[in-house]
Amino acid sequence: MDSREVESIAKGYFSDLFMSRGIGNMDHILSRVHSCILESMNLILLAIYADAEIIKALKRMGPIKASGADGFSTIFYQKYCHIIGKDTCDFCLNILNNGNSLEEINKTQLVLLPKTANPTNLKNYRPISLCTVIYKIIAKKVANRLQKVLDGCIDDAQSVFVPSRLVFDNVLLAYEVLHSFKNKRAGRKGFMALKLDMSKAYDRVEWPFIRGIMV
Repeated sequence: MDSREVESIAKGYFSDLFMSRGIGNMDHILSRVHSCILESMNLILLAIYADAEIIKALKRMGPIKASGADGFSTIFYQKYCHIIGKDTCDFCLNILNNGNSLEEINKTQLVLLPKTANPTNLKNYRPISLCTVIYKIIAKKVANRLQKVLDGCIDDAQSVFVPSRLVFDNVLLAYEVLHSFKNKRAGRKGFMALKLDMSKAYDRVEWPFIRGIMV
């Protein structure tokens, strides 16, 4: 099998895996989701972005991570910030503050990363998107803003990627639950634990649904 055949098979597999299956009427779901962004939170989210925030985000990014479609890595922007910093800030702020189009920089390279030491089929690979540094800066600034209000939006059961919460909290809780199951000796009622493997759950959420939830 030559490289073109491998490419065709991989493209077909992941295209089918991540293809939109369509989405029905979401009203019955969204009607159960109550708004949790207070006016004070909204003021934080809608505040004007400044040059200093862009530079701060740039400095905190990994300098030698894989570059995107344009071939420029983060270290290039960091090292020559004194030359291109102003232009970089102006470009990002025009998008963040003025709503300019992302089309010019919204280009990614898809790369397959092996999930095991000796992958034997395409299920053992995970596709990642290599974005341009400018796109990453803008996304990082939006994410930083959202992070300030996440604690009031995300359910207590979600313990990852939320400030002041640790994934180990859920690990300890699961351990305690299973321990209580194991040591139950009295009564006729039994208990069971159900482990669900939600394969690629985040990657396969429909974009219209995400937008509906965000709104």
